[in-house]
Amino acid sequence: MLISRMHSHVHQAGAHSARWLRSRYATAVLAAISFAESLFLPVLIDPFLVALILARRGRWLYYTTVSIVFSIAGGIAGYFVGLWFFDVVAQPLIDLYNLQADFVHISSQIDQSGFVFVLIGAITPIPYKIVAIASGFSHITFVTFLIASIFGRIIRLGLVGYAAYAVGPHALPVFRKHLLSLAYVFLILLLSYLLYQWLT
Repeated sequence: MLISRMHSHVHQAGAHSARWLRSRYATAVLAAISFAESLFLPVLIDPFLVALILARRGRWLYYTTVSIVFSIAGGIAGYFVGLWFFDVVAQPLIDLYNLQADFVHISSQIDQSGFVFVLIGAITPIPYKIVAIASGFSHITFVTFLIASIFGRIIRLGLVGYAAYAVGPHALPVFRKHLLSLAYVFLILLLSYLLYQWLT
């Protein structure tokens, strides 16, 4: 339910992106949206990133890097909002988007899984903003949150950016179709590595 609600904004966001694609402020807008999407904005960054790369394909790596950096920065802000300003800032946002039950569920998963669930949240369509706020609220260590976020956002947005460069206009549908499969494969590899390290 949560994922479907967030995905309902994707096509609308992609349509609006055409207005700034060739603007000199395109990078600043991408950075702002990447930051806000990780903190409070109820859209996905993917269609904005894809649209911008399709407009300026030769700069795909630059735009992908900008999106990754500012997405992580927004997640960091969300973490500290959850840690220090939950009642003042986070709770009103959760109430505004009617995400109370989802927040409770995600918080419980973070309490149990920590690094792994943050990593999953940073890769999959689970809203990273809720994962970030819940991580601070649950008091998992900042280093754990940061490392999982860096790995997850690089994988997620890196794949989106490269797919837009390599595949073209069909990148977003292809990526959405295979996103969960890619996330599960990565998670299995990660858990296998951790198990190997624990056993040896």
